[in-house]
Amino acid sequence: MRYGMEVGIDSVTDETLTLKVSGKIDSNNADAFYDEVAAVRARGPQANTVLACEELAYISSAGLRSLLRLYKEGPFKMVDVQPEVMDVFRMTGFSEIMDIKQILRTVSLEGCEVIGRGANGEVLRLDDETVVKLFGRDAPLSVVENERELARKSFIHGIPTAITYDVVRCDGRYGTVFELVDASSLSKALASQPARFDELASRYVDVYKTFHATHVTADEFPSTKAIYRDYIDGCADWYTSAELDALHAVVDSVPDRDTLIHGDYHPNNIMYANGELVMIDMGDVSFGHPVFDFLATAATQANLVELDPSFAEAHTGMPVAMIKRLWNYLVVHYFEGADASETERIERQIRLISKLKVALCPVVAPNIPTELIQGSVDDARQNFLPRVDELVGHIDW
Repeated sequence: MRYGMEVGIDSVTDETLTLKVSGKIDSNNADAFYDEVAAVRARGPQANTVLACEELAYISSAGLRSLLRLYKEGPFKMVDVQPEVMDVFRMTGFSEIMDIKQILRTVSLEGCEVIGRGANGEVLRLDDETVVKLFGRDAPLSVVENERELARKSFIHGIPTAITYDVVRCDGRYGTVFELVDASSLSKALASQPARFDELASRYVDVYKTFHATHVTADEFPSTKAIYRDYIDGCADWYTSAELDALHAVVDSVPDRDTLIHGDYHPNNIMYANGELVMIDMGDVSFGHPVFDFLATAATQANLVELDPSFAEAHTGMPVAMIKRLWNYLVVHYFEGADASETERIERQIRLISKLKVALCPVVAPNIPTELIQGSVDDARQNFLPRVDELVGHIDW
């Protein structure tokens, strides 16, 4: 270790050179640090360089100048940076110039209570004031970080989202830590306190309306239509090209809107904390027509009940009667002011287009049993694809 600093090759692939950086980089060794990294990079054709900094304890201004010099000669990433060193990068603006990732905190889940569960993972209580949303083992870090960023942007727009802390590692999986005191899922609150149904359901509808009263731009959030087009393309192994074209026609015909869309709105994705409803599942947030939210809600609170009642109960955390009651309450109170015949017309339209989400089950719910995926595809062929002409050009609210 030269003057308390060491650079070594950690791994090499055809595309990436990973260098492990240890110790301290200061005025005594900054030039040597530059020379060693530059020499190793010059020997290989790899396009990408990664500096693994878990054992980097300190960097001075001289070290920063060496980093900047190296970066100008060819961009690189820095990963697993310790919090104290990350503070230096943030204060000096280096984190705005370079791709620098702080090391993830590791937390133990031993003895933690599961307070919510959805298709993408579970929510567990860490202590009296915080919970962690734990993603599936196959979820990459980029997906977790993207959801956290969407939640942050939604919070700025006034959506009741939980205050997010850090992304952590938990038993080989990634999770996001939130501050939530006395929290449980809304589905649990509804199932355990049926006498409070009207109160809780009213708040549920209010948050729904809050999303759809929020107008955003394409610079802030992705397009819901673009997301659904990708879903359809991802189902190419399950449908014929003509069937895929029909699914695309439905999505393309939906009127364009700049409305904020949650994308997977149901009570298992909402926490009831301190007397308020708080959104924690924000990975599908986008902008588009409100029908995209309704079709996703109806897929789990209406159509799934008919397709497989027991799975619907397991998925939502509520008994079938409660699922149906909540769906009816949402339709009646969201469209409050419309006459009964108009509300019925819109609901029929929503119920039909919600089969789009069921049709896309191979992509949107790839981890459910294969027989359920096949059942969803069969249902789409029998009850949705033959009726797409009822939707194309007819969504007018």
